[in-house]
Amino acid sequence: MDETYVTHCCKGRFIKDHPGKKRGTCASRAGLSDEKVCIITAVQRLGKSVANKSYVWTDGLQSYTKVLREKKCTNKVLNTYSEYDAVNHLNNVNSFHSMIKEQYRFYRGVSSKYINRYNALFTLQKEYQGMDSQEFLLLIMKRLRGQASYFFIRQIRKEDLFKFAIT
Repeated sequence: MDETYVTHCCKGRFIKDHPGKKRGTCASRAGLSDEKVCIITAVQRLGKSVANKSYVWTDGLQSYTKVLREKKCTNKVLNTYSEYDAVNHLNNVNSFHSMIKEQYRFYRGVSSKYINRYNALFTLQKEYQGMDSQEFLLLIMKRLRGQASYFFIRQIRKEDLFKFAIT
């Protein structure tokens, strides 16, 4: 579990008496400030979200304690890189942060108003990363419908399967 910071963005909104910025511009001040939004992230080794009663590695930030208590997780604090080894490290979550920041660059900033929706999208992307398209579509439809169904990719072209998944 670790945190990352992205620049607060009002993309798509007009704010009276507030000078606009180009999309994707950096914050006016370096480091942490009120221009940044914090995203706390927890990732399992296989890419899924952290489940209840998990064993969690953190960097010791106190804001994690409430989440860890709610999820009934055991916590180990890694204060420095010298404490890292093959098992105890934050590399998985840092890799996920790199993916998030790459997506932010691609979108040229994301409106902070919708940050939770984008974070849900990033979570799905990480969870289904590396799957073949048929397996991916099957799992998405199962999530949307709440039941399992089987189909081939060529059926998607013939039948509009997504209209059934959305209704």
